[in-house]
Amino acid sequence: MKEKTPVVILGGGIHGVGVLHDLCSRGYSDVSLFEKGELANGTSSQSTKLIHGGLRYLERPSQIPLVYECLHERSLLLNLVPDLVKPIELLIPVHQKKLVELLKIKIGLSMYDFLAGRSLIAKHKVLSFEEAYERAPLLKNKTDYRFYSYWDAQTDDKELVKRVAESARNLGGKVHEFSEVFSIKDQKNHWELKIRDSKGRETHVEASYVINCLGPWANDFLKNNNFSVPYKAENNKGVHLLFEDLGLQSGLLLKAVDQRIFFVLPWNGKTLVGTTEKFFDGNQNHVTTSLAEKEYLLDSLYQSLGISFAEKKILRSFAGLRWLVVEEGRSLSRTSRESAWGTQKNQNGFVLTLYGGKLTSYRKLCEKIGNLVSKSAGVSAPTKTHLREFWKAPA
Repeated sequence: MKEKTPVVILGGGIHGVGVLHDLCSRGYSDVSLFEKGELANGTSSQSTKLIHGGLRYLERPSQIPLVYECLHERSLLLNLVPDLVKPIELLIPVHQKKLVELLKIKIGLSMYDFLAGRSLIAKHKVLSFEEAYERAPLLKNKTDYRFYSYWDAQTDDKELVKRVAESARNLGGKVHEFSEVFSIKDQKNHWELKIRDSKGRETHVEASYVINCLGPWANDFLKNNNFSVPYKAENNKGVHLLFEDLGLQSGLLLKAVDQRIFFVLPWNGKTLVGTTEKFFDGNQNHVTTSLAEKEYLLDSLYQSLGISFAEKKILRSFAGLRWLVVEEGRSLSRTSRESAWGTQKNQNGFVLTLYGGKLTSYRKLCEKIGNLVSKSAGVSAPTKTHLREFWKAPA
């Protein structure tokens, strides 16, 4: 059986469903997304669950535009899906004698507030020990610390992916789960794709545009089909631990044993701790958490809070992969989270492969991809994903 569609999207993570939603909001019909498993079965359900500007990125001036974009996208999502994206206060404890660090954080938070502009949730401020302890009893040993308070937002990442997909379906988009695209060929005036579903049935699809949002699997898909790879990329593995509710009303931004930033957050009646950063070159289909990674986070909790957490107290651990373009000479933690894409063209369209990107700014990135498709196809309709009426209402 052979089908025709203007656009095929590969991958059911946040960027895949985001591109589908964007195109459908412009009036495209018969756009199809294929996901080999269920939606959000990879990175898009293994995040730190934050919708944030990325305070630490301000250390690199080149990342300021990304922070600005994320802060304004944060505001949009708070308005578009308030049942899924909600404000969260974050506390940063700093020893009172570390004057340089106190000044550095003060400057960073002031810039963060400035970049947010009208999107600001609340201005940062300094809390007393009593105020901080009331919000986060885990700070009980920090009597000689100063506490900065600032605001970001938090979400259920998997449910956000589902809501975006449902919104796209409402606008005519087609989502095919448990359907893997295993072959793509350039037929000069279109791309021919072969899809296999969970029952082994094959379908052939012709499309003018193919958007490769496969994340950690993106380059493997290209190589397996004899396509050139636009960028060298690597998997940055991040591990999280889930504990019982530890009494947090606000989240904590802390320093790990190696001086990296990590978070301790209230989340869905539990406490979430993460994340790590480690190069991963194993099987992307089997990403697990090692004992060493758990111990790294447990040791970091002890160093930051002076409280010992036993491994047996961990309810669950999970790991995800960040798919980032390689920047020679930079450590994983300092590799840019900005997106990149490469295109391979034929007579009537292109294959676009996406790299990087952040959960927070996914909508804007998908708008940019939608603009590329529309310009190439001669379609002038703008995106409407910034308007609430183009979103499915919560059940």
